[in-house]
Amino acid sequence: MEQSPFIEIGLPIALFVIMIGIGLSLTSKDFVAHAKRPRATILGLLGQLILPPLVALGLAWAFDLPPLMVLGVALVGASPGGATSNLATYLARGSVALSIILTVAASFAAIVTLPLWMGFASRVVPGVEQLEITMPLGQTFALLFGIVLVPVAVGMFVRATRPVLAERMERFVGIVGVVVLVLLIVFIVIDVREQLTDLLITIAPIALLLNVCFVVLGGLVGWLGRLDRADQLAIAIEYSIRNTTLGMVLAFTVMQSPEVGVVSAVYSIVMYVSMFAVIAAGRRMMSRGTRGGRPQREIKAEKQLEAL
Repeated sequence: MEQSPFIEIGLPIALFVIMIGIGLSLTSKDFVAHAKRPRATILGLLGQLILPPLVALGLAWAFDLPPLMVLGVALVGASPGGATSNLATYLARGSVALSIILTVAASFAAIVTLPLWMGFASRVVPGVEQLEITMPLGQTFALLFGIVLVPVAVGMFVRATRPVLAERMERFVGIVGVVVLVLLIVFIVIDVREQLTDLLITIAPIALLLNVCFVVLGGLVGWLGRLDRADQLAIAIEYSIRNTTLGMVLAFTVMQSPEVGVVSAVYSIVMYVSMFAVIAAGRRMMSRGTRGGRPQREIKAEKQLEAL
């Protein structure tokens, strides 16, 4: 399957723009606030770097997928959270600051962990050796450094030095990133139109199951860590919304395998559709924890003080 020049050039540009948007949304206050209570950040980040890749590989083996699709599913699981998770967390009334911190921290960590996970998957997935599909560590590290670390740093610098400009740019960058991503998915669908039905039948069910597992997994990490509901919700959304643009960039430009990248494209469609259900469920969950717009724990604390 040949890839169009628009995909080959547009994917890195789209990711660069999206990562600038993440940097524009981040301030030093976000770091300070969570540095005082790092448990949510530590639990969320460690879980995100370890658990989703393992779950992805397990499901891929359970579905007995072809080797290239197994690598595609593993790539989705190993990718960090996507920038859209910040918006979804805000709409669901979760902890936006935690969502931003996890997105940025996981993006930086993925520069090292993502190639390692894909190298592990390439060694344990039967049949991959004959396909000659590899993810060179040096090339992958250089690419991730250039399209993840650099644009985030640029966005943070603009936010720190020109906050008014950053607020204006943030809205524009977000819109551009989404529009370009939609166009890229359209072009990918056009490229695979002859195999589209078979791909959807094969990939869509596991993409949906993977998305549900990630939501549940994130919620469990927060619940077992005894975090409050807002943090639990932020982690659940962060785990479910992956940076599929990054996955497609690596599949198309480094691995030179559109078949691997198609899994990320299908997952992106599934996760955006299911995102609305997660937001609605999150808003209901948060509303049950409040009365008159105030957290129940605050009301209970006041009653205890009155009783004294």
